[in-house]
Amino acid sequence: MKTGILKIVLAIVLLLFFSVFLKNSLQKMNDFKVTHRAAARVLKGENLYNWQDGHYVYKYSPFFAFLVAPFGLIPFTHAKFLWMVLMVAALLGVLKMGKYLVMNRRSPPQFFYLLSILLTAKFLLREIELGQTDFFQLLFIFSFFILLEKRKELWGGLFLALSVFIKLTPLIIVPYLIYKKRFRALFWSFVFILAFFSLPSLIYGLNGNVGLLKDWYQFLSLSSPPLIANDMNQSIFGMLHRFLTPSEYNVNFLNLNPTVVNALVYLLIIACYICLLFLDRFSDKKRAALLHAPQALEYSLLLVFLALFSPLGWIQNFSSLILAHMILVCYALKTNFKDKVIDLLLIFSFVLSSAINYETVGRRLNDLSLYYSFITFGAILIPIALSKLRLSRIA
Repeated sequence: MKTGILKIVLAIVLLLFFSVFLKNSLQKMNDFKVTHRAAARVLKGENLYNWQDGHYVYKYSPFFAFLVAPFGLIPFTHAKFLWMVLMVAALLGVLKMGKYLVMNRRSPPQFFYLLSILLTAKFLLREIELGQTDFFQLLFIFSFFILLEKRKELWGGLFLALSVFIKLTPLIIVPYLIYKKRFRALFWSFVFILAFFSLPSLIYGLNGNVGLLKDWYQFLSLSSPPLIANDMNQSIFGMLHRFLTPSEYNVNFLNLNPTVVNALVYLLIIACYICLLFLDRFSDKKRAALLHAPQALEYSLLLVFLALFSPLGWIQNFSSLILAHMILVCYALKTNFKDKVIDLLLIFSFVLSSAINYETVGRRLNDLSLYYSFITFGAILIPIALSKLRLSRIA
């Protein structure tokens, strides 16, 4: 009875907090201005890529602008509200599919959703506040994983292609599919990618679309490098560039050439991928009773890599840790927090990644945490915890 009352009180408190947060976020959502402007431009057949847009330049693919074009027909204020509604719906869809991958239709342990969201809350709230696109990308990726489990490769390829056209980072899944010999899923993914590349030709014509693709490549190649060492970039790229090359933050202990640092990151990516494939060999369907989907742990690692190995891994991009958090929370709750190693890894990860922000520790300490990549280190602890589960044949 007391637990039921506590859950009701928590639900009311969280609902009130979320309502106030959404109301305040509607006054911001600066990144959605980029999406809305691109939607309006694509309807008029105008150029999507313009350096005169300043900091808020459009960096997504021409197809993404084509996909969100209907928003260009709606006044910005109303479009912003609709976008927020869709973001919340996408997040709920991600949570539902994550729960399916972890435990199918079984009832979740008490506080499963609450703790999973709490561990990821900083990134989720940042995503909504900016009006970003990560929830939609995650929705497509989770759909791909579930369809992959159900052997529906054609529809899975469609959703993986959609996620790639929001941001290119889901291409990190491709080597895993090759290793798992999921060639049908790969085939359909590339079929849909090629189809989506060509769709803006309906508005811009073939030559115009080719020009847009060239501009897109140029914008990505020229606009990203100056931002890699930015303190808000909490990816491995950002961390190593701040630590190993001269930057405005003066936290470097070496003065290496940026090209050398990039090479080190690529080697690290390869090493982590080898570890992922090594862990896959420890998969045991009979003993790994924790997870409904046998490959859910590998999927969660791929999603962690999505943020860690993106050249520009902004704070909101770490929303992709949600599946890993759901797996670890499920295990912790089912064992009544008796696995102290997993418990400590979760606690330290939360403190480093989420608990430290300017509201709790002040601007100065928050800035230092970004300079020294606390979020990165916190996120790195999650694959360590997942590896323990796999090596112990728990998941």
